[in-house]
Amino acid sequence: MDSLERQERLAGTMAAIQRRWGQRALRSAGDVFAHIPACPTGLPALDAATCIGGLPQGRLTELVGCGTAGHVSIAACALAQAQRTGQQAAYVDAFAGVDLEALARRQVQLDALVVLRPRGLVHALAMISDLLRSRGAGMVLLDRLDLGLLAERETSQALDRALRDWAPLVNRGEVTLVVLTETLVPGQYPAGTALPFYASLRLGCEQGRWLRRGARVTGYTSWVTVLKNKLGPAGQRVELSLELG
Repeated sequence: MDSLERQERLAGTMAAIQRRWGQRALRSAGDVFAHIPACPTGLPALDAATCIGGLPQGRLTELVGCGTAGHVSIAACALAQAQRTGQQAAYVDAFAGVDLEALARRQVQLDALVVLRPRGLVHALAMISDLLRSRGAGMVLLDRLDLGLLAERETSQALDRALRDWAPLVNRGEVTLVVLTETLVPGQYPAGTALPFYASLRLGCEQGRWLRRGARVTGYTSWVTVLKNKLGPAGQRVELSLELG
């Protein structure tokens, strides 16, 4: 059987399936991904690398990095974009480290931003569960996951339970759930950590070079690698220029 005959048989089979079960019963992967809603980050190169135009709604995204790697700035840009589309954004400040001035520089509307101050990570997980059940927030950001804490059995088990509970809630509410993870090595996780499994999109961020205007530092570059993408190919790598002001 030659290639043309195979294609004709396949086309006939697809047409028969759609006649029997409806047009939506069989679609190409490209058609499926084209209909997945996304929250843009406002960074065109990164939005293109995700293949859906931003961070997926109804799914979990993990941004991995350390220090001035760009993961916090990307999250802030996404918060601002979510607010521009009328969504309520919630910032879960697990370790009391939120920089409100930095968020404002990324155009986040502070008067419209809900900031939650939990008593540690386990309390933060419970707060996020409440937010997701209420379906009142369009974007929820957890800042941040300290991998050192996951070596503690109780904390690791609490995260695993939360991730199982969140999956249907995030999908049903079409929430853009973003977790910031602090680590020097994007793939370095304590054994058994479930977050990489539950995340539909994982972005690893590394600081590039400083941007200068004369002697003054005006920003920096960040190399962002798509570590995992359930909605398109992984391995994409883009360089972003992130201005400090």
